[in-house]
Amino acid sequence: MYEGLSDEDFTRHFMPRIAVPDHETWLAEDLEMSARVRDRIVHRRNERYGPGPLQLIDLFPARAPESPILVFIHGGYWRALSKDHYGFIAAPLIEAGAAVALVDYDLCPAVDLATLIEQVAQSIAWIRRHAAAINGDPDRLVLAGNSAGAHLAAMMLSRDWEDVEEDGNDLSGAGFIKGAALVTGIYDLAPIPRIQVREDVRLTSAEIDALSPLRLLPRSAAPSVVAVGGAEPALWIEQSRRYHRKLSDAGIESEFMIIPGHHHFSITRCLAEPESPLFRSVVRLLKR
Repeated sequence: MYEGLSDEDFTRHFMPRIAVPDHETWLAEDLEMSARVRDRIVHRRNERYGPGPLQLIDLFPARAPESPILVFIHGGYWRALSKDHYGFIAAPLIEAGAAVALVDYDLCPAVDLATLIEQVAQSIAWIRRHAAAINGDPDRLVLAGNSAGAHLAAMMLSRDWEDVEEDGNDLSGAGFIKGAALVTGIYDLAPIPRIQVREDVRLTSAEIDALSPLRLLPRSAAPSVVAVGGAEPALWIEQSRRYHRKLSDAGIESEFMIIPGHHHFSITRCLAEPESPLFRSVVRLLKR
């Protein structure tokens, strides 16, 4: 679908920081909101789940035992940002009855994308092992992510988990994943070699095939919400639409949502707005 596009076209459609010139203001506000939430909510900060310098998790306990756990994976094109930008989503989700885990991972180019994906899988296994400590149910995880984090969450839906054992239990089938909220994601990595991030996220053709959710078989049957902002570039929106169709064609329940007026750096805030259709859909996933 990208035949005939120039590098300038790829930049316009697949570089959100160029599409939203005031993105730094949005990100700074996210950091401030998140710091305020951490100041007033009991949580465990920077719990380590692996040896990498950024293999860290922030944990926000649920109010009642055996609650669902919302696992949030941040974006930043696999090379920037952190969980510290998204702590603001925790308070309303706790109010809705969930525990919340915010995941960091080592960034490209310090690690390659395949390694980064494995780190996210390790974080999920770690969260399951420690679920009781945050009043969570290890068999009721809802994965969520924005931008590159949505890609990483989608990759978790495509893995068979046979290489991950937890206390002797085979995780194949990923039945512990009860839902996924994929927000403003990128699901086909074909544009990456044509845009500036290629200097940090170095991909071969084989890696593009192996690490693109749009080119992989979904292995989890968990229902998903695939959301994207109406103010985003057309080809960015189209990737979300195509991934929603892929899930639906595989017989997986998927809700596709274009949220009018929202761009790449505003849409994640809908996860903290109880009146937002996206927030309401995520709560439905948590309560299933």
